[in-house]
Amino acid sequence: MRNSVIISLAVALLAISCSHGVSRVETRVLSSPNPTSYSFPFPLEQVYTNALDAFSIEHQARDPVFGRSKVADHLEGLFSECATNAVFGEAVFRDPANAQDIYLHSMHSPFVMSQVYHGRYGNLPFIATFRVHLSGMGANTTVSVAAADTEVVNGTKFGIGPCGPGQGNNYEPVKPTTVEEYTILRYLGSYLGVTNMPEVIVPKS
Repeated sequence: MRNSVIISLAVALLAISCSHGVSRVETRVLSSPNPTSYSFPFPLEQVYTNALDAFSIEHQARDPVFGRSKVADHLEGLFSECATNAVFGEAVFRDPANAQDIYLHSMHSPFVMSQVYHGRYGNLPFIATFRVHLSGMGANTTVSVAAADTEVVNGTKFGIGPCGPGQGNNYEPVKPTTVEEYTILRYLGSYLGVTNMPEVIVPKS
């Protein structure tokens, strides 16, 4: 019994001593939330076809959704899935009402440095999945973006992974911010040629 307690304490101390860059997550406040839906003056089929093109890997390689980062060149792009090729977002498309939705994910890798969540060394790498839902009415299409599985990478810690023990990312769950959701809406709007969408609201530095 005593030996098992000693071993447990030793493992806990090892985990603590092997954590790097972990700090308290600071949440910076927005002056007001960003919109998470927007009505575009185009029919549903046109918006859907353009959205598939806009969120394709080929287009994102030329024009990333969240821009190119000079701070972190390890950030990933977003992979898009639709009703005909869904894997990670398969559950979304079980509902026929979502047949023209788009599911965005980054294979659980950071794709942007958060404007809202900060750690000891600045902006924290952000991870999420997004459901882009389209609903049409006549000549207009409303697009809404919902974020889920939102996390930040807050340093690294020692743990047991699929390849055994080692140092890995320290993931912390956080709330959606509306910054990423509206950035996605503006990206789609830009592809559609809409030029009068308001700027993204971010925290004041």
